[in-house]
Amino acid sequence: MSGETARIATYWLLGFGAVNATLYSVWWLRTRDERRFLRGIRTKDVDPIQAAWWLGASWEGASPQQERYAAEVAVSLLIVGEDAEIDDDGRITVPLGRLGSQKDPVLAALVTLLRRHKGATVYELLNAPPFQRFRTALEARRAPLRTWFGYYRVPALTAAFVTAFGMSMHAMLMRCAVPGLPDRDPGYWTTAWIPVWAALAALAAIWPQELSRPWRRFTRRCRAAVTGALADWSSQTRYRVYVSTSAPSDRRAPKDKALSRPRATADITARKPSPYEGLAEDLDVDLATGSDAHHDSAGGGDMGGGD
Repeated sequence: MSGETARIATYWLLGFGAVNATLYSVWWLRTRDERRFLRGIRTKDVDPIQAAWWLGASWEGASPQQERYAAEVAVSLLIVGEDAEIDDDGRITVPLGRLGSQKDPVLAALVTLLRRHKGATVYELLNAPPFQRFRTALEARRAPLRTWFGYYRVPALTAAFVTAFGMSMHAMLMRCAVPGLPDRDPGYWTTAWIPVWAALAALAAIWPQELSRPWRRFTRRCRAAVTGALADWSSQTRYRVYVSTSAPSDRRAPKDKALSRPRATADITARKPSPYEGLAEDLDVDLATGSDAHHDSAGGGDMGGGD
């Protein structure tokens, strides 16, 4: 590589590195409070309700910071601790004579409201006005973390393209030969920039995707915290809690459809009589009398032989 080519490559690559350093500095400043929060809980057990907020759902890949799953886990903690019961319709109640001395503010508010209003469903806890106190306490447990990584990969890939193409065109205008080729024709730079761009793009792709979930280590800790807290959670209770999150109209819909289906079928049968009903009656007469019903109806005699 000639001295002129090395100088051009150095300038452009330094520019590419400066862009990525700037992106990293922006990310560092934007996530300063989040990293401080994560450092503060690094040596502590993750709160299951806060973990449920961050996970968003029981399955992987769900959107983080979902209030519904946090409410489900809060209700499930009461049920697992035998401080609440849930029936087949998803209604949560506090057993009679249960004091329910909860130290957790969310669970304490939940027990108080369930006892005052004679029970509720998860859907009512999240939507009904009487349970605003529970929703306020639940919101306070939300982790101060962003739900997606941010737009860093696209600027990095754009910088990779500009660097590779600009460096190659700069070298071609300066009549520099492509390093490693015996022919010193600078026109080879019109295609030589492509592998350079591929190498720089691979480096830029180290940045996570824009909409990906950040803080993977915290996500794993949250998954373990919820799994451990609900280790005694039966499949029947899990299904009842799931039913409890549905609106009342959604829970009644399957029953209504099941009741209306036989009636609809009977109506269709009544509106559309079988085209073979007349033929069946003729055959019954024919078998009973031994006569040809078709010819009898036309006025003809007994062609099969009679008395």
